[in-house]
Amino acid sequence: MSRTHRHRFWISGVAVAATMAGGLVTSPAMALQGAPADAASFGHSARIVIGESDRSCTGTLVDPRWVLSAASCFADATGVVQPGKPKATTTVTVGRTDLSQTTGGAVRTAIELVPHPDRDLVMVKLNVGVATVKPVALAATPTAADETVKAAGFGRTKTTWVPDRLHTGSFTANGDASADIALTAVGDAVICHGDSGGPVLRETGGKQELVAVASRSWMGGCFGMPDTETRTGAVATRVDDVRSWITGTAFAAPGDMTGDNKPDLVAVDDTGKLRLYAGRGTGAIDNHTLIGTGGWTGASVTHRGDWTGDAMEDVVARVGSELRVYPNRGNGTLGSPIRIGTGLPTDAQVVGAGDVNRDGHPDLVVQHSNKLYLYKGKSAPTPSVAAPVLIGTGGWDVMSVTAPGDADRDGLVDLLARDTRDGVLWLYRGRTDGTFSGRTQYGKSYTVTNRPLIAGASDANGDGVADMWATAGDRTLKFYKGATSANGPVDGPSTQVGSSGWHGIKSIS
Repeated sequence: MSRTHRHRFWISGVAVAATMAGGLVTSPAMALQGAPADAASFGHSARIVIGESDRSCTGTLVDPRWVLSAASCFADATGVVQPGKPKATTTVTVGRTDLSQTTGGAVRTAIELVPHPDRDLVMVKLNVGVATVKPVALAATPTAADETVKAAGFGRTKTTWVPDRLHTGSFTANGDASADIALTAVGDAVICHGDSGGPVLRETGGKQELVAVASRSWMGGCFGMPDTETRTGAVATRVDDVRSWITGTAFAAPGDMTGDNKPDLVAVDDTGKLRLYAGRGTGAIDNHTLIGTGGWTGASVTHRGDWTGDAMEDVVARVGSELRVYPNRGNGTLGSPIRIGTGLPTDAQVVGAGDVNRDGHPDLVVQHSNKLYLYKGKSAPTPSVAAPVLIGTGGWDVMSVTAPGDADRDGLVDLLARDTRDGVLWLYRGRTDGTFSGRTQYGKSYTVTNRPLIAGASDANGDGVADMWATAGDRTLKFYKGATSANGPVDGPSTQVGSSGWHGIKSIS
């Protein structure tokens, strides 16, 4: 159910703010008077422009695909922030502290707003993630009394109406257990129109962490303010105690190609085309869209993990003897391939297992020559894999391998392998050292005739348990809801989610 969120305004609107001094100004157009920002240190800062320059704010990249800002930037005249797609086209520029430059960083479009239920905070989702800018770290503790912090913003200065540079200024923070932090200016620093939503940062040991987001200010001395207004204090909204809301909002479900946090199914058909079936979050799928128009015959295709560092799940495939990453362009469609390996046997089967060794990067399990290998991945704009590590010494030629995700919910990714000789499905549980344990039976009667193709579905129905898809001998697609037994995870009941025609599908993942 959609909910609207109302955020308190002390004064709403730039014209009113310029003529009144009876309260702190919260405006969708608050900038910061101070020194120009260092590009290397403040690349995570973002300029947000709503509509045709109707209003502008500042934000902070907290995840490759999400910017945190002030909800009041997006509020209407009544103070309401509507979740979902922004009403006006919203452009977000990240990684450019000098807006006169046309290179470096990235320019994106906002596609979704997620306002906090009771704070002046909003998460802004980007149409495509930003792989070239490191998100800011989130503070885990509140500001101490009289702690010095630094704020940054793209708003006005004392002399410039629309500056093209990010500016910074120092403040003394005085917070308590509430959501607000009072900021007292150090020197000539002042938060002005256009700075709303900007980062308030703690610097420790040369590292920054986000402690708050600029919310409202007296704006004394800012360009356009009356000479009689001399107060420079401001208020920021703390974030250390809402980290779980920020990270939870930014969470990307494993298996999701389309950005809706619902695992999807990718398939190669009998004409060599690549299909994407968007998941509905129930185990069912939508009609397919073509994301590869040819050349996929004989390829081993998988998708599990962000290989390019932009918070979007990519496709990995063995095509011929090459191992390739196909970057996700934001909606499940694919960019040009990036080669990450060569020399594989042309019958090698590739499985995106997720982060097997828990180093924050996706990994691959590759089956060939009767053995099983782990390829440790490196997520980056130009991704790579390390040399293969042998993790299965024999008996794998008769197995069909897939990745269910964390089937036993112990924080480690697992493997499923179907013995093609008798149809028994085995679970290999992940270990902390990046290997897998001895097998336990997960299911049976998955013969090649009865269930030609199987694919781990991650948590396709959102109940917290790993699931599976399988094609059936009657030419349909089945969804298997994961279950548990006294011996651990097992397959659950099946539901038909795809009608006839699945006999023409050659592989699924």
